[in-house]
Amino acid sequence: MLSKKILSIIISFFIGILLCESILRIKHYFVLDYDVEMWRYAKILKTKDTNTKINHIHLKNKKTKLQGVEISTNKFGQRDVNYKKNDLKLFDRSFLFLGSSITLGWGVEFKDTYVNLLNQKAKKENNQWIFVNGGVGNYNTERYINNYFKHWKELEFTDIVINFFVNDTETIKKNNPNFFLKNTHLGVVVWKWINSFKSKQSNENLQKYYEARYKEDYPGFVVAKKELLNLIDYCKTNNINLTILLIPDIHKTNPYPLKFINSKISSFAKEHKIEFLDLLDSIASIENKKLWNRYNDPHPNELAHSIFSESIYNFLKK
Repeated sequence: MLSKKILSIIISFFIGILLCESILRIKHYFVLDYDVEMWRYAKILKTKDTNTKINHIHLKNKKTKLQGVEISTNKFGQRDVNYKKNDLKLFDRSFLFLGSSITLGWGVEFKDTYVNLLNQKAKKENNQWIFVNGGVGNYNTERYINNYFKHWKELEFTDIVINFFVNDTETIKKNNPNFFLKNTHLGVVVWKWINSFKSKQSNENLQKYYEARYKEDYPGFVVAKKELLNLIDYCKTNNINLTILLIPDIHKTNPYPLKFINSKISSFAKEHKIEFLDLLDSIASIENKKLWNRYNDPHPNELAHSIFSESIYNFLKK
């Protein structure tokens, strides 16, 4: 009798799980959820890399719709058109943009990303320049520089552009998600709910959070500077132009609470004689939510990408 009750409870539990999962999948089909879309991105377009400093890379020649837009990768795992290595030699300058999900253009159509807009501007002005998007979601400085060294340095770009974002010094934990989190929408929703209680990055303590991650002895900042120095040495040895773009956090733009980061990265670039562009000034006068992506997602939208492209192109023309 007791065993039947236990079996009945177990069956009811799993039926409840299946029902909740079905409801959530239907809901998220019609109403996009940021965390679920990021989860789908990891499952559909990413694969593990054997180099632990990289952790993951894009699958090649894959596409899917995420956050309401199509994201497709070329044969090098870049969110860009397919090209051959020799095609780059047809241009006076070939730029590879390295960065994370902002560089990728999360939630923005490919044609409206600032990397592609740069191609449009160069073509319009008859400049023989090509810009390639090497952004990968959930990357920091350590990951995108090592990804370049392992997978893309043989392409022989004339220019490398570091798209430095404020969270590039974070140490990203290499988690092994359980079956529930890895395979269900319900797992993602529960994970999101739990993390909402222990979030360290609310608007109220954003400045404090990042102040800790830019202390000189913070491991992530130490690693980021070390990887940047490795890339600087490589570029100097191989006559590659190197530029650092500083991309602001658009949670709050005016007043901007993270200017100490701008000062630190600007000083680093100046010390090592690296071209540097701070993109904060280009959007500082605009209300932050006008720059946000859809679905209350504070990734830059089409307007922000357009403004960034204008500022970057004018800087590169100098």
